[in-house]
Amino acid sequence: MDHYDFIIAGAGCAGLSLVSYLLGSSLQSSKILLIDPSTSIPNKTWCYWSENPLAIHPAGKAHCWNSISISSPGIQLSRSLDKLKYYHLSSQDFYTSLLDQIRKHPSVAFLKDEVTHYLPQNDQAEVVTQSGKKMSANRVFDSIGLKTNSKSILRQVFLGWKITTNREVFHPHEVTLMDIQSISKKFEFFYILPFSTTHALVEFTTYSSEPVDRDSLQKELETYLSQKLGLEEYEISYEEKGSIPMTTQVSPSTSSSRIIPIGTAAGWIKPSTGYGFATIQENCQTLVRNLEINKSNPKKITKSNRFDFYDNILLTIAHKWPDKLEQVFLNLFQTSSGDEVLNFLGEKTTLSEEVQLLSRLKFPIFIKSLLHYEKY
Repeated sequence: MDHYDFIIAGAGCAGLSLVSYLLGSSLQSSKILLIDPSTSIPNKTWCYWSENPLAIHPAGKAHCWNSISISSPGIQLSRSLDKLKYYHLSSQDFYTSLLDQIRKHPSVAFLKDEVTHYLPQNDQAEVVTQSGKKMSANRVFDSIGLKTNSKSILRQVFLGWKITTNREVFHPHEVTLMDIQSISKKFEFFYILPFSTTHALVEFTTYSSEPVDRDSLQKELETYLSQKLGLEEYEISYEEKGSIPMTTQVSPSTSSSRIIPIGTAAGWIKPSTGYGFATIQENCQTLVRNLEINKSNPKKITKSNRFDFYDNILLTIAHKWPDKLEQVFLNLFQTSSGDEVLNFLGEKTTLSEEVQLLSRLKFPIFIKSLLHYEKY
């Protein structure tokens, strides 16, 4: 049986990021195996906010904005960013850059296969794949084993098109985080990531605990482009469809200390927003530092309980009174600066800053949520 220092199950954002940071550390000579059933490079759009591009962001590929907005019928709230910038990253650029780096290291091997289960031991863990192969490692990092304790998971279901128009229609310096148009009982909004006055990613998102068929998502997107933006002719160069679980109740696939969850499997995607790229980078770097300090028993990465509490307050509203979310988000933007909003959503605020920010909001819906509080 082949043995490795580290086996990483899943060559997604978290898996490749972790390998990249390992190769840039004192552990770079470690024997590493990456297991993934697919060799294709996914085409996704990732965004994050920061004062500068993250070090792992491919050079020369940083497109950013210094203004964000949220709107609903009759209301348009724009907020300039001071220290922060809102960055866009293509997953294809990211994967290509990291794979080029990783393939230069002979200590890293790739296996095209699917992990089916783990067999934890006292001093190592065995990995079993769909093809029947077995291998072991001192430490296994699991990015595929999402398990939840939530019976009914709310999801952000979205469909987006990158389009080119024959006339100027977009505001190239401002990201529309939410354009809330719907009067349905579900919470729905449109997201616009403009690259120029004629080129943008336009996305429709709905919160749903039930499957949403692609046709209904497309109909909403087409209606918005036609009726709100006045576009009848446009060229679609790219489509993105996804479903992001909104839950704080993520359980590890095993209780073994030899198997460490990462990425979505570790709950690194923020439940209330769906953002996760920056958190994945921060946690992967922390994990590598912890391994450097104590390779045999690295310190676990923990999340602040108060941010889980904030997320569950919002998720309680989303589950029970989704029609109130529009006012929640509008009120947040009305009472805070752009940097304050993003720092809070990115979990970069102090408790005193959070008290100040939350004290400016309208209380009734939050009190109601507290009285009916549940963990989702």
